[in-house]
Amino acid sequence: MKQSGLTLYCLPYAGGGAVAYRPWIPGLSGTARVRPLELPGHGERRTEALLSDKDTLVKDIADRIRAEQPDSYALYGHSLGALLAFEAAHALAGPAGPRALLVSGRNGPALPHPVSPLHRLPADELLRHLYALGGVPWELLNTPEVADLFLPAIRADLKIAEDYQRPGVGPLDCPVWAAAGDDDPLADPVGLRAWARETNAGFTMTTVPGGHMPLDQPAFVAEIRAFLRRLTSPPPPRPGG
Repeated sequence: MKQSGLTLYCLPYAGGGAVAYRPWIPGLSGTARVRPLELPGHGERRTEALLSDKDTLVKDIADRIRAEQPDSYALYGHSLGALLAFEAAHALAGPAGPRALLVSGRNGPALPHPVSPLHRLPADELLRHLYALGGVPWELLNTPEVADLFLPAIRADLKIAEDYQRPGVGPLDCPVWAAAGDDDPLADPVGLRAWARETNAGFTMTTVPGGHMPLDQPAFVAEIRAFLRRLTSPPPPRPGG
């Protein structure tokens, strides 16, 4: 069914699901309709096969957005989701493409992953690293049978993020907004500025206090809301016009 108004499609971080963005629905109400997208093998789609091929995953994302026929939409992704949103923005480019690309927790796609790969680590070591990043709750570390349910999806997602190679594409024709916590070990000011090379249509960069997972911070959501309002506000009248 065709959607009116601005829709913000949200793509998750490695091992994450649509549930991470549900608190944004009231926070961005009146600015955008928040539409979290679930990846195959995750959350409400956990009975589906995991997709370890990045191109197939991006096609799944783009096909689902096209099927909803939004009048106006933007793409947002955090960490792995930033790369998927970037690729989906290219896949959807054109008259019915996104109004903007919003990314966080990831340096520009042309830059290598900044830390040693995690996806092949033993389970206990992998979970400790993810806990340090704020990506898994403490309960997961102490419940092996629960951790075992999540680890295949986490490993598949991390492999995509850590092996990522930027495709040979030109800059986007929509603006890019890039953000990170000021203590994020996976993103830094120089790396965030590299997203400016991915657009011909304007670039905005911001930081908020915190580490790799600022998604539940009111200040972070406020920055997104302010950008989306600028995106959808009518231009000021021209002097003498």
